[in-house]
Amino acid sequence: MRPKDVISKYGRCLELISMDPFFNDVTVGLFFKEPLLTVHSYSKIEGLENRLEEIRNRIVDIAGALPGDQFNQATFPCSCKDGCCTPPLRFVIKEAVMKDRPNNISEGIKYKDLRSDMILSINYTLEKGIHKYTVTGDGNAPKPEIRYRAVVNGLLKYGGFEKLDNFSFRLKCNQRNDKLINLLLPLARNISATEESLAADDMAGQMTTQSLGFAAS
Repeated sequence: MRPKDVISKYGRCLELISMDPFFNDVTVGLFFKEPLLTVHSYSKIEGLENRLEEIRNRIVDIAGALPGDQFNQATFPCSCKDGCCTPPLRFVIKEAVMKDRPNNISEGIKYKDLRSDMILSINYTLEKGIHKYTVTGDGNAPKPEIRYRAVVNGLLKYGGFEKLDNFSFRLKCNQRNDKLINLLLPLARNISATEESLAADDMAGQMTTQSLGFAAS
């Protein structure tokens, strides 16, 4: 299919990965047309369908998504109504394609803070119908509240979540999705490094989309 036909069929391109390190450096894109996410590549290389299915399965595993009927499609329990869960998907597809590691939440949502000795934690509660996530921490930090607020702001920025207070937020669709939060926490704790990585990704994506003849947005 030509790029405009792909967009017509699968919707807008949320993110392009310029080279898949686990499959012949092919370019992989994640497209969205409510309610479906589609993993697609313009490559014709043998074995591509199996790789796209692997990536789809990775999205399901690491981001709390649901498999679609087609081998390369997925959705979320909220059906991504009005694009509500699409903001963090650029990070999801990057993790799904570029890494080969599980998203383990067996011990809760926890990561070492990069600017203190704290272990950052995000706790889930259901309060009056609201699926609430609250940032806390264990260990020493000069002003832990400042770090909690910074992490919340990072999660709002990268996840498109809704702020409840300085330390709490919820998903825009008001669903519970611990895996998605756990995937984003390492990014939210270090916004400056994440921004530098995003800028580099954007540059690579622009070069790829220009060569393919369409815009990523």
